[in-house]
Amino acid sequence: MVVVPEDPHSHWIVLLDIEDFSLRAETTQATLHDDLYHVVEFALRRAGLGLDGCEVQDRGDGMLLLAPPDTRPTLLLRELVRGLEDALVHHRDTYNHDHRMRLRVGFEQGLVSRRGERWTSNAVNDLSRLVDAGPVKQVLARAGRAHLVVVVSEDIHRKVVLGRYPGIDPAAYLPADFVTKHGEPRRGWVTVPGYPAPPGLPADSGEPPRGRTRPGADPGTGGTAGGAGGGTEPGSPVLPPSLRIGDVTNSQIALGDGAMAVGGDYVHGNKIEHHHGSRDVPRRGTSADGS
Repeated sequence: MVVVPEDPHSHWIVLLDIEDFSLRAETTQATLHDDLYHVVEFALRRAGLGLDGCEVQDRGDGMLLLAPPDTRPTLLLRELVRGLEDALVHHRDTYNHDHRMRLRVGFEQGLVSRRGERWTSNAVNDLSRLVDAGPVKQVLARAGRAHLVVVVSEDIHRKVVLGRYPGIDPAAYLPADFVTKHGEPRRGWVTVPGYPAPPGLPADSGEPPRGRTRPGADPGTGGTAGGAGGGTEPGSPVLPPSLRIGDVTNSQIALGDGAMAVGGDYVHGNKIEHHHGSRDVPRRGTSADGS
């Protein structure tokens, strides 16, 4: 018997995962599992949606939510996130610390196929990797007063976040680079409600994510990507190479940050020290004696 796969459907994909779920007692896990549905229902109503109007797949320690394809993405990144934040604040005020719920929430848009009671696709798999990435977990761990961390795909970041729609601040998003267990470089864009920028992530270098380069690095976390201060580990910005004096030839001028020489002359503070018998040349607006 040949099983013909069902045609895929286009959806907005939301993946929610409860922080440290497997570390909780079984009774606590049961409470958190049930309360996650209440939190999501409240947030969906805030966004003008309903749980019954979405496809839902239970994931034990989280939930896969497929919103209708005509859902406005700004409602998800703005109203749904605000609703989740408000619901989690209420949950924190209701339960003790052992039952505290904090979420990693991912957003993507793409084709999804149904397999019985499950929805699967590359888009879902890619979003799962983003939500479970080491740098994303590290951000939530560092953001002690936060209730959730949000990660979006590069496609959502480019099409929605950079659109500068009301209530969505591109400056609050930073890239989180990591490498999958198959050695594939990936990038998500992370924000933490209540924080001007996600703590622990280096500023965007403009460089695309790279594959693993350090032997022994954990392929699931991208080495120390996302650690304080950045660095040159996989997924972190690469520092520009230092300019050497030998790089300047034939009296060519080296411009830009870190420029150290002009045609063999050294730069010291506001003056240029020549090594061909000429006088110091003051900067524009100063006299030859530096005044």
